[in-house]
Amino acid sequence: MRTFSRLLTAFALLACAISPAAAQTGEALLRVEGAFKPIPHPEHVAPKNLVYKVAWDVTVGPKTPGEVTDGFRTPANFLMMADTSGIPRKNVHLAMIVHGTATRSLLQNDAYKAATGVDNPNIALLEALHGAGVEIIVCGQALVNRNVPRDKLLPFVKTSISATLARAVLNAQGYASMTP
Repeated sequence: MRTFSRLLTAFALLACAISPAAAQTGEALLRVEGAFKPIPHPEHVAPKNLVYKVAWDVTVGPKTPGEVTDGFRTPANFLMMADTSGIPRKNVHLAMIVHGTATRSLLQNDAYKAATGVDNPNIALLEALHGAGVEIIVCGQALVNRNVPRDKLLPFVKTSISATLARAVLNAQGYASMTP
């Protein structure tokens, strides 16, 4: 039994060494997933006193189940760049509108695993983004068209009638629309 326990510990350590993001949560995970290359002495500087409102459409899911949806890394990246630029988090308002093949990435682990055969690798990052104040919105039409059960979504995901309407509302609220 002791050998088995040591073997399990070794495998867990190896898994963390292979995928350091897998062992991270919250702000630490945002720093990993939002990593960027610093640019010394930029001439075009983001003012610290502006209020930044940015929304991204995330439409492309992973090529292989079990991979993180790349578009979810973009808000994490924005948060890390804003932090590095000295922009207070209270001045940063971010949202993601999820539709297309990325829709299934918003499922709770049991539903994701039932659909794909693997655990949902997006949950920790989505929880960290939500914890940082990122609004996560899913297109209701994508839920219907892709047979994704609304009651199996992560609890903090908000449903809109459509991605187009969500984008229009966010634009009316002053958000700039981006695509990853």
